Amino acid sequence: MSSPTEGAMRSRGDTARDWWSSTCDPQRGDSAARARLRRCHSAMETLSIPAAVGLARRLGAIREPLDERRLGDALGLARVLAHVTTDTGVTAMRAAGWGSFPGERREADADPAQRPRLSEVRFRRLLQTGSGEEQVFMFTRLIRLIGGEVNVAALARDYLAWYWDSTRHRWAFEYYAAAVAAPAFVQPTGDES
Repeated sequence: MSSPTEGAMRSRGDTARDWWSSTCDPQRGDSAARARLRRCHSAMETLSIPAAVGLARRLGAIREPLDERRLGDALGLARVLAHVTTDTGVTAMRAAGWGSFPGERREADADPAQRPRLSEVRFRRLLQTGSGEEQVFMFTRLIRLIGGEVNVAALARDYLAWYWDSTRHRWAFEYYAAAVAAPAFVQPTGDES
């Protein structure tokens, strides 16, 4: 087991990936906890699942004074990650977006292999998603759309930093297969995270 100092130095994405591996991975995880998390409809329900509280604790969301937004985000993330079936190297928008930069092409005019799995209308709706239950719903829908296969650490990091415009900007660049021009991810620090 790592010391608190080592744990604090790891990214929240890596922490969430470790939790997903031990709790939600269909091959090695706790299938009962995963099933319960998938059936939860609120943060309050999620609080009754020890594994979800464990993720919140690992992410530093349970501390004095209690930050309800941070706790709600961690519990929502547990519900979202319960829908991931495979941890891959592909980010959510690389999996759901355009295969190559569309330029002026419309979805209907593009080669079927290059079209996004997530329609542009739904993508715009996703970018406008707020936090809380709306965010859990939209991220869960996205995971289902991409077949449950996603980079868990990147998804967790972005879910927890969804309120940052830079996260949404990077998703837009990735969706349109223009990630080379995307802004870099800046790890939130201190109470901002």
